[in-house]
Amino acid sequence: MRLVREFSLTDDERQHVCPVEEALEQVASLLDGRQSLEGLDQLRAGLMINLDSEVLAQIRQGEWCLIKAEADYGYWRGAEAVSEQAVLDLMNNPPEQPTRTARIFRLVDSVTGEPLPAQACIATVDGIPSQRRTDAQGIAHLFASEQAQLSLRIFNA
Repeated sequence: MRLVREFSLTDDERQHVCPVEEALEQVASLLDGRQSLEGLDQLRAGLMINLDSEVLAQIRQGEWCLIKAEADYGYWRGAEAVSEQAVLDLMNNPPEQPTRTARIFRLVDSVTGEPLPAQACIATVDGIPSQRRTDAQGIAHLFASEQAQLSLRIFNA
C-alpha cells in the first residue's frame, strides 16, 4: 500500500483506491504501530503541523488516497502470454548445460594399502581449492568437467 496525492493519481491507481473509511482505518493502524508507509513522508512534508491527526485529515478530505497493493502487482495479460511463451520455448529448446563428470579417487595408505576413511584433503579443481573428506571407504568424490585439471593434497598421512 502507498499514499498518493489525489491530483497525481493515474487511471490505473484510481481503480485501486481504498474507500476513505478503510484508508483511515489502515493508515491509523500503521501510524499507531509506527510502521512505514510509502508516500507518508511526502504527505508529512506538506503539512504545517506534523501530527498524525493532520495526516488523517488529509485522507478524510480526499487530498491524499491510499492505494491498495494490487495496483503494484503489474498484472498485464499481454506480459503473461509473452512470459508463458518464453517458458514454453525454453522447455522445448533448453540451453546447453555444462556437463560435470563424477571423478572418484580412492585414497589408500602407501605402506599397507588400506583405505583412508574420513581423511582430510584439499581438492583443487581448475585452480580452485576446496576442503574435502573421504568417505568410510576412503573415496573422494569430485565433480568436474572432462577438461578440468584436478589435484588432491592429503593431510596427516
